[in-house]
Amino acid sequence: MDPLSSSGSKEPLTHSAMKKIRRIISLLFYYAVASKLPNYAFPGGKVYNWLRVNSMRGFMKVGHHSRVMRDVYVGNGKGIEIGDYCRVNEKVRLDNVKIGNHVMIARESVILGKTHETIDLETPMEQQGNIPTPQTVIGDDVWLGLRVTLMPGLKISKGSIIGAGAVVTKDVKEYSIVGGIPAKLIKYRK
Repeated sequence: MDPLSSSGSKEPLTHSAMKKIRRIISLLFYYAVASKLPNYAFPGGKVYNWLRVNSMRGFMKVGHHSRVMRDVYVGNGKGIEIGDYCRVNEKVRLDNVKIGNHVMIARESVILGKTHETIDLETPMEQQGNIPTPQTVIGDDVWLGLRVTLMPGLKISKGSIIGAGAVVTKDVKEYSIVGGIPAKLIKYRK
């Protein structure tokens, strides 16, 4: 069988089939190798970051000059975008989110991308599927502190700071500093 054919015929693989294969290879490389490499501050860290980010670019959008540390979970990468000059630290989980430029996300933060349906009391919740949720949007120049949790479908506006350990359940206005469970406005940066 010709390795360039898709089903034993002599026709070469289509562009979309090749793209799908590259995507799968990039995902496998990211989770098996690149996501386990040492962080940016480690000797040789720039090379490790380059490998990590470029493997991610095979299955999702990652902007220029961004740093992604080890053990960042992005599922299959669909619905996730990371802007330019971002820092995503260790053990962050991303789902269904568009991240602006110059965003800092501290370790162990979680950005949820979906929630379960719960309306039918006769059917177990895990069998009811997910509620369609809009993409979470994080504006430019946002800082998420250590172990922040963002609920699905939120808008975190430009220049905001989310305090460590906060659980954000509502949209956050520009230049806000919020914290707590659930997160509440502490003050404005301006």
